[in-house]
Amino acid sequence: MFWFNLVNRMPRLNRRDGKRVAGYLGRWVAQRLARPDRKVNGQGATSLIPNVTTPIMLPWFKPPVRRFNCQSLRRYYEELQQCHEIHDPIVMTTFPSAVDFVKSLCAPTKIYYCVDDWLEFPGLNPRDWRTMEQELLRNVDGFVASSLTLQAKSKASTPSLYLPHGVDYEHFERRANGGPRIAALDALRRPVVGFFGLIGEWVDASTIAALARAFPEVAFVFIGAMSVSEHTLTRAPNIHYIGQVPYAELPAYAKYFDVGFIPFVHNRLTTAVNPMKLLEYYALGLPVLATRLPELERIGGPVYLASTSEEFCVQLKNILSNGLNRHASVATEIARRNTWDDRVEALSCFIESLN
Repeated sequence: MFWFNLVNRMPRLNRRDGKRVAGYLGRWVAQRLARPDRKVNGQGATSLIPNVTTPIMLPWFKPPVRRFNCQSLRRYYEELQQCHEIHDPIVMTTFPSAVDFVKSLCAPTKIYYCVDDWLEFPGLNPRDWRTMEQELLRNVDGFVASSLTLQAKSKASTPSLYLPHGVDYEHFERRANGGPRIAALDALRRPVVGFFGLIGEWVDASTIAALARAFPEVAFVFIGAMSVSEHTLTRAPNIHYIGQVPYAELPAYAKYFDVGFIPFVHNRLTTAVNPMKLLEYYALGLPVLATRLPELERIGGPVYLASTSEEFCVQLKNILSNGLNRHASVATEIARRNTWDDRVEALSCFIESLN
């Protein structure tokens, strides 16, 4: 399996995007320096490239630049074909920005795996992305969607699969076996309502502030990178921003949570999302306090849904009064039945049905 890291939006003039651009260019330069041309089996010069690679791309999606990006992706793809003698590949993209590359290939199976409503995503030009997504939908053999809302994008003539996100159950379940202590979290009062993931424009700052005021005895902990101003999180004494931690270390931090938290705003982007963190919280045995979203209403288990700040306060009170560990076994069992292995099996069956 090979993965191409794609560029999908124009960088903003801020420090975070500046670091992202520098990191992208740094990975590309390091990748080129690590790939001296050599011969494979003594036949034909090629370049050995890693399983995860970063082709050079420009974050603008008008025809001339789209052609450049397509040629860049094709160059890496053709090197892979030569180096690994690839025949009849399955080509899958999660981004409409790869449409020209996908159209240019003679691969027997092409799949669009849609995990977000990119037309609503912050920082993207919806007109350009609508054009690319419509072209992509016309040129794939199968469509896979992580939510039923996204599945509605599928063309009637294209086979589709509803494939909600899974969970790496064993990775998160390990919290029950202890692990290193985290001093910053050891010092917090309990209970802890915790969130991990990217803190972006879809996080409901007003609801977080209202909960922090209504429950001064509760610690609200946020773990993850921020794509918005740090002032998004109200500077209340019981709100604690830890920052980003490596995925491998995440269970050691999340073991301090008593409640999983998904405070999203209501808009077209979040209505289409299937929050991956719900099953991760379940694998930790946690009850979950979350915004009422279509995908969260389908899964069942100890998820307490709310649509307003007032409802969030009522639901958190219900969680705390009902007992934090009351539904732990129900939560972990749901997570155990929805692993990524299960999702891979469903996807494999779907791909086989296309041939």
